[in-house]
Amino acid sequence: MIEILITQDIIDYATNKLEHVNTRDNLGLSKFGSERDRILVGYIGERIMMKYLKLKNDDDKYHYDLLSNKGKKLEVKTITCKFKPKPDYWCTVNSHDLSGVYKQDADFYIFLRILNDYSKGWILGWIACEDFFKKGEFVKKGKDFGKFKFVKANATILAISELNEFKEPSF
Repeated sequence: MIEILITQDIIDYATNKLEHVNTRDNLGLSKFGSERDRILVGYIGERIMMKYLKLKNDDDKYHYDLLSNKGKKLEVKTITCKFKPKPDYWCTVNSHDLSGVYKQDADFYIFLRILNDYSKGWILGWIACEDFFKKGEFVKKGKDFGKFKFVKANATILAISELNEFKEPSF
């Protein structure tokens, strides 16, 4: 897990990018990508990875966010948290397909968590998308884990400890 200080230029980049997005905050929990705050967090995560991987452009396609220097499609998954995540915490990929699992056309997932105040974040690790769904646990919408309930959609979850660490990624 790599700790990153989030600088103002990262927040400015994400905020500027968000200004060009048509969001619909009033659609409710069932609509993915419609909440401005969640989109901003996603853009912060993308910018962190662009800087970390020394990428010049974000592709921001429907099925992936970044294109690596080796041409691999990277989907960056970022959520907020109150404190540094623990290795047994989950990485989650939601599926808007309520009849099963919807998989994006990306090569790798990269997972991040950032503090609610956007001051600091953690690059948790990476995994091939195919491996994520092989290793992960499918969770049906509505499943209750006590402190957490999957209310938006079906999801696949995997512990942070199951991710590959960033050393010299092969992508």
